[in-house]
Amino acid sequence: MTEDEADDMQHMLRYTVRILIKHPSIDPARITSVLGLEPRYTAIAGGVRKTPTGIILSGVHKVSGWGHSYDVEGKRPFFSDVGEVLDKLESNKAFLAEISDGGGTIELIIHLSGEMNIGDTLSWQDMARLSALHVNLGIEVFPNS
Repeated sequence: MTEDEADDMQHMLRYTVRILIKHPSIDPARITSVLGLEPRYTAIAGGVRKTPTGIILSGVHKVSGWGHSYDVEGKRPFFSDVGEVLDKLESNKAFLAEISDGGGTIELIIHLSGEMNIGDTLSWQDMARLSALHVNLGIEVFPNS
């Protein structure tokens, strides 16, 4: 394998780590304040629906939503990022329990591109950490994205 081919393969190893919170009524600004993470997506229950480009859609948001994500490139073991996110979330365990107890959901989602073989194993220890925080784990594949 040439150096250029190795560089191309490293570039193809990419994924996105996303935290998605949905709740019947919480103000997304409160989530931002408590978690200390900048959202890529927010919606407030009862608020106007818009596309990512700002086009107004019919209806209103049925629930509040908040999402933070970041992209990773050149790294194969994507579940190592789950541990890093859990470190951040565990310091806000009481707040996450409030969201869950109030009818909300917290999801940690790994978005894979589907362009190249990539896999990893989530340890039982990190599964237990997710469970203790009431965080669901999702894996999504986006072929040819």
